[in-house]
Amino acid sequence: MPVGRQDLIKMVAGKTSKSVKETTELVNSTLESIRETLEKGDTVRLVGFGVFQVKDTAASVRVNPQTREKINVPARKRVKFTAGKELNDAVMKLTAKYGGKAPAKGKK
Repeated sequence: MPVGRQDLIKMVAGKTSKSVKETTELVNSTLESIRETLEKGDTVRLVGFGVFQVKDTAASVRVNPQTREKINVPARKRVKFTAGKELNDAVMKLTAKYGGKAPAKGKK
């Protein structure tokens, strides 16, 4: 089940002594700071969690599978997230727990 911004805010508020209003300001400020840093072309490193960085993609020619029409896709910048070791290890525990298969919806 996907977790949205409001869900995240409620989770953080539940783990801290902050109100939902204070937590909303903190979470929104954090996300805005990450966005502003990436807009400048800089990298955001959160040790143990992961790295957000801007990557350039090359221009390419793709094919529409329905019409077989060739489409020119221009070069652009994309955001790339690379998970840190601790986050990867936490996800790997799930993989081991469920034998390489995703858990059923609603189960953790």
